[in-house]
Amino acid sequence: MQSPLESIHPQARKAGEASLCAARQGIEFFWSIHDRLFAGTGDWSGLGTATDVFKGYASELGLDLARFSACLDAGETTAELNTQIQYAYTNGVSGVPYFLVNDWPVSGAQAYSVFQSAIEKALAGEHPPPTPTPLPEGKSWLDVNPDKPGYTYGGDAYRGEETAQVVVFQFIDFASADNRTVVVETWPELEKQYLESGKVRLVIKHLPLASQPTAVLASEVAECAGQQNAFWPMYGLLFQSQSEWSSLEDATAVFKRFASELKLNDAAFAACLQDDEARAKVESDMDIGVQNGFPAAPVFFIFKGDEGGYVQTDQLRTAIDEFLTE
Repeated sequence: MQSPLESIHPQARKAGEASLCAARQGIEFFWSIHDRLFAGTGDWSGLGTATDVFKGYASELGLDLARFSACLDAGETTAELNTQIQYAYTNGVSGVPYFLVNDWPVSGAQAYSVFQSAIEKALAGEHPPPTPTPLPEGKSWLDVNPDKPGYTYGGDAYRGEETAQVVVFQFIDFASADNRTVVVETWPELEKQYLESGKVRLVIKHLPLASQPTAVLASEVAECAGQQNAFWPMYGLLFQSQSEWSSLEDATAVFKRFASELKLNDAAFAACLQDDEARAKVESDMDIGVQNGFPAAPVFFIFKGDEGGYVQTDQLRTAIDEFLTE
C-alpha cells in the first residue's frame, strides 16, 4: 500500500504511479523499481517533473519501455493509487513508514526490536487491544465527532462550522515566536473573514520541538484543558503569555496557574498532566511532522474534500480564496 505526501514531496505521487505501472509487467519489476526509487530519491525528489527519470529507471531495469511510458503518461494507475491513499487515510494512517504485522501496527522508523516484538506476537496468535470504535459509514478522521464536541473523529480540536467547505490544519508550537505572530497578528483577521462566515474550519495538531520539553508540555496543557472544554481559551492564553513561560526549564507552576485563571478543575487538570493520554496525543502529532519532514511550526495544510496539501503561511489567504472559488 502507498500513502505519498504530495504536498511535501511533489514527485511522490508520480513515483507511486510508476511503481504500479512497473507491476503491470510482473511483480518482480515492482520490487526492482521500488528499490531503485528509494536508492535514487536524491535524483528525482526535488524536480519539477521526474517522469523522464522514472522512464530511465524502467529502461535500466529491463522493462518494456514503450508499455511503461504509455502507462505512466496516460495515468493508467492513478485511480489505483488513489484507492490506496484513501484506504490509508480512512484507516488512520497519518504518516509513513507504516507497517501492519497481521493486525499489529508499527508506525515510523522503529528499531529492530519493535518489529521483532510485533512479529513474535503475531506468530503467537496474539492480537492488539481493541481499536477505537470504527468510524460511521461515510465519515473520515477529519469529520466532526458529535460524541466529543469541539473535536474531530481523529481527536483534533477544531473551530468553525462542521459544514465549512474548506478545512485548514495548523500544526502549532506554543513556544515558537513565529507561530505566536501568526496566531496573534495574522490569524484573527482570517478567522473573522472565513471562520465566522462558516466558510472555513480550523483544525489543530501539535508540532513542538522535541528538544524543548517546555514546548511539548505546553501542548499537553492545551489538550488537558480541552478535556474540560477549554482548549481554545488555553490556546489563546499560551500564545498571548508566551514570554512568561517559554524560556523556563519547568513551567508546570505557570501552567497550573493558567488552569486556575480559566477556572478549570485543578485536581483533574493536574491528574491529566500526569496521565499518558495527552502526551500520547501530542507525540502522535509530532511523529507525523518528523516522519514527513515538516518545517518548523506553524505549518498549514488546506483541504477541500480529498484535494489539498501544504501551503506556506504567507500564501494562506490566497489558497483559501482559490479553494472557495473552485
